[in-house]
Amino acid sequence: MSFDNHYVTIDLDAIQQNMLSVREKSGVKVMAIVKADAYGHGAKTVSRLLEPFCDFFGISSIAEGLELRYAGIQKPILILGRTPRESFSKVVHHRIRPTIFHWEDALALSEEAQKQGVTAPFHFAVDTGMSRIGFQADEQSADLCAAIAALPGLKAEGIFSHFATADCADLTKAKKQAALFDAFVEMLAQRGVRIPIRHLDNSAGLMNFDDHHQMVRSGIVTYGMYPSDDVNPEDLPLKPALQWISR
Repeated sequence: MSFDNHYVTIDLDAIQQNMLSVREKSGVKVMAIVKADAYGHGAKTVSRLLEPFCDFFGISSIAEGLELRYAGIQKPILILGRTPRESFSKVVHHRIRPTIFHWEDALALSEEAQKQGVTAPFHFAVDTGMSRIGFQADEQSADLCAAIAALPGLKAEGIFSHFATADCADLTKAKKQAALFDAFVEMLAQRGVRIPIRHLDNSAGLMNFDDHHQMVRSGIVTYGMYPSDDVNPEDLPLKPALQWISR
């Protein structure tokens, strides 16, 4: 059976223009999310295209990070989920940033960085309401994060959280998450931990909020799709990149 009459086209010019629109709207650093094969658009091709126009790449696993490094991508790469400790040697060697939200993982990363004689950057994850990953945003966790930041061989480069409902018409919960995130950052500052890159806004946060911290994570909007029907498309003109053709 032939399926030649069905195919998908990817408009790379649209992806590039969408990224430029995100940069213009945000006014801060942009992390291009290319997990899950760039949402099915082709991670290697999209990353090569966007590398001149973004500051970070966001992925979901060490395998995805290695794929980008082997493809020649040089920009910083952040694994947005947990990385198994047995992969830390590759993470450190290939300058891929892990997300840290366990003390034991931080210790293992510190040991691996010292073993390789380098400083390993990482990002803290804090749970402000998504309830997926992250330290709790309280004083006890702030003490623990301060201890992690002081470990030899580590650099607390970033800290992030993730909105659960920023794509909804009612932004009450999202605003509470943002306030909790800022409060936790202040707790760390009171302990002498000042993290240079704070990022909270996903695609919906980018469209619905004005304070974008130091970086935004450009996910679905990179590919020309809006997070939901409750965001105003006039706030960010996009062009869909993927088209399914059936003849």
